[in-house]
Amino acid sequence: MADIFGRNATLNITIIFMLVGSALCTGAPTTAFPVLLLGRGFQGLAAAGINVVVRTILADRVSLAENARNWSVFALTGGISYALGPVIGGYLTSADWRWCFAINLPIGVVAIGIVFLVLRKELLGPQPIPELDETSETGRREKLAARLQTVDVGGQLLFLFGFGLIVLGLTWGGATYPWDSAAVLVPLIVGVILTVAFCFWEHSMAPGNVLSEKWPWQRPMIPWKILTHKDICLLFFTETTSGMALYAILYFTNIYFISVEGYSSDKAGVQLLYFTPGIGGGVIASSLLCNRWPRMTWPPIFFGTLVEAAGVGMMAYAMWTENTSTVYGMMALTGVGVGLRFMAAPLHGVGLFRKNRASVIGLLAVCVPLGGSLGLTIMSTVFNNTSGLDSDATDFSEIQNQPDSLRDAAIENAKMGCVWAFVSITPLLVLSFFCSMLLGNIKLGQGSTDEDDDGSNNIIFEGIYLLGLLRGKNMLDEESGMRLKSAESEPMEYQGGY
Repeated sequence: MADIFGRNATLNITIIFMLVGSALCTGAPTTAFPVLLLGRGFQGLAAAGINVVVRTILADRVSLAENARNWSVFALTGGISYALGPVIGGYLTSADWRWCFAINLPIGVVAIGIVFLVLRKELLGPQPIPELDETSETGRREKLAARLQTVDVGGQLLFLFGFGLIVLGLTWGGATYPWDSAAVLVPLIVGVILTVAFCFWEHSMAPGNVLSEKWPWQRPMIPWKILTHKDICLLFFTETTSGMALYAILYFTNIYFISVEGYSSDKAGVQLLYFTPGIGGGVIASSLLCNRWPRMTWPPIFFGTLVEAAGVGMMAYAMWTENTSTVYGMMALTGVGVGLRFMAAPLHGVGLFRKNRASVIGLLAVCVPLGGSLGLTIMSTVFNNTSGLDSDATDFSEIQNQPDSLRDAAIENAKMGCVWAFVSITPLLVLSFFCSMLLGNIKLGQGSTDEDDDGSNNIIFEGIYLLGLLRGKNMLDEESGMRLKSAESEPMEYQGGY
């Protein structure tokens, strides 16, 4: 949509969707839960749209190095907001839960005004669509109806329902319905089938294949060369597990502080502030690694996955020993890992596919919420089965109000439920670390500020960068004059071949 309608129109539409969703949630009657769900649907659509469009705008007309500097500010803001949001939300809820949604209304109105008055003339308009033989040189544009026909509706629907049903089945499994029930098995099976169909569909949309020949004007939602690229697949998995770590800290440490430490909901929310300096420090470190030295995307991704795995694994130990100081430390440590990855992974993907940056950004933007949903599903199932409690319970403070004869056992069960919940996702984070070892690397050059910059000033290595380091090869030495072609052109193997 950002290519068809331009950045300004698309950004404003997403903000308007956020306003509509927030208004529906704010005014939803307590007797009409579907109204709240409808509002949340609009908010989800808007949040995804704003996320992708803003990242695309930041990547427009600048080199990858400049994009890294731009994104540093937004990564720091977004990272800190993940930690501050639940704290602010806790206090708003103590006044009236509707304020959690109403707070978006004045902010959204101001945002539309700022975009119109300040940014409108700076944002790119409708972009040339090669499938319609549109180019920057000719400046010709087909009618809107023809441009809308380039949208890959089939791919969008298969992706939406495929992933949506998988997440739904995993969310219901073991919590709302038994794993062997039709309510869980049917969404999972159908979701997997649709996801496989999505991959087949996008393959058919690749140049020279069936759907590409039948509908040459259509643009695939995610080009097949992106879906099958080694680094993109690895980034998708590692970003998904990063979402698991993020949501685990925000959700299950809260349960621990309320049920085991006996904190009130407000005080438990405040403890999440220990997560904030970790994320902030990780984003700053990532910014320095990408912008200053060594100006590479691999180091923050590699060390970020390592720190995330260590933080989540040690969190289980800290809770088991009921060492509050160590719990705080592991919250901060996990935050550092999340912060390190916050900007590096999208930069890596955009560096590989400069001309498909919107598709890459959109694909990777799915990972954090998808990983959070999957992680919470796994952790909730383990927590429920080991503690005898329900992770969806509304008030864990009731544990502290039980008779003395029952309270100690209930607290111990809740503690072990949290411990095993963190243990359950640790192997996935460790696997993510091993996956990061297989990534290539990109060294950011100064580049061009032209919007058609093809990233030729960036040095791209698509093999296994760590393997080269272990062999003592300096594969990204700018002074050597070597330049690897990006994934958008004919791949050129570096000397030594990795």
